[in-house]
Amino acid sequence: MTESPVLSVRDLRKDYDIRGRGRRRTLTAVDGVSFDVYPGETVAIVGESGSGKSTIARCVTRLTEPTSGAVTLAGTPVLELSARALPAIYRDLQMVFQDPNSSLDPLMRVRDLLDEPLRLHTKLDKAARAAKIAELLRSVDLPEDMGARLPHQLSGGQRQRIGIARALAVDPKVIVLDEPTASLDVSIRGQIIRLLKRLQAEQGIAYVLISHDLAVVRRISDRVLVMYLGKTVEEGSAKEIFEAPAHPYTRALLSAAPKIAFGESRTRLKLEGEIPSPVDLPPGCRLAGRCPLAWPDCRRADPPLLPIGGTHRAACPVTVQETQRA
Repeated sequence: MTESPVLSVRDLRKDYDIRGRGRRRTLTAVDGVSFDVYPGETVAIVGESGSGKSTIARCVTRLTEPTSGAVTLAGTPVLELSARALPAIYRDLQMVFQDPNSSLDPLMRVRDLLDEPLRLHTKLDKAARAAKIAELLRSVDLPEDMGARLPHQLSGGQRQRIGIARALAVDPKVIVLDEPTASLDVSIRGQIIRLLKRLQAEQGIAYVLISHDLAVVRRISDRVLVMYLGKTVEEGSAKEIFEAPAHPYTRALLSAAPKIAFGESRTRLKLEGEIPSPVDLPPGCRLAGRCPLAWPDCRRADPPLLPIGGTHRAACPVTVQETQRA
């Protein structure tokens, strides 16, 4: 890409101190993750529960303070900002949460929920804000009279639309979507995906999508990072990841997912054994103890991301060599 990334994350790390039984240990939830997001594209971060993907979302938005690393938003070093200066970045960086019930104040009417970011981040007068609220409701396919309702008077899909409208209120450059369809039924899920794609096409917003739903990721993402126990094990375009997965963990993840197309065939790769404890990780590759393709060397050194071709990289010398030979 010729343009500069709107969001750049470098060597992001988040450690938690764990105390118990008279000793102190460290849980590394995110370990050296890096990625760029360009205007108008969607970068998806996928993996099982406990892989660190939601921690990345919270660190990027500074809802959780990372241990180290760098986050740059439209040229602004986010992690270097003081607590007093931090609110200014939320004009350009917004987040849509997994559970709209917990992210919307139950005592505020919809119009007040949408008015709040406008009062905080814009200089619009009351009449201009009212016009903007009506526009926001239309943009997420809701009637203007919805503004008089309280969150409990809305369906789950309507609440998520309000969460999206609230994120759109200040015309951000980047929206972090943390499992935006996980709490919705299948029919509403499809509506929200189509809405997000339409809004992106119309407004050029960049998305960071956190999801374990591979069907959603395949439909909406341009590039994908695959996470396992806090580390990126594979990255590439959505086409590369879904059509030619290289890392054994990615292959296992995709082979275990429900088939997306009728008649689609795939070879099942099963990972045996227990997931290692994140506070007592084994040496070498974190997947080695469960991986049917592991070599003895896999247990000695933690492999870096190795180039395969294009933007495609995987942290597995075994399958990278296999892919390159093919």
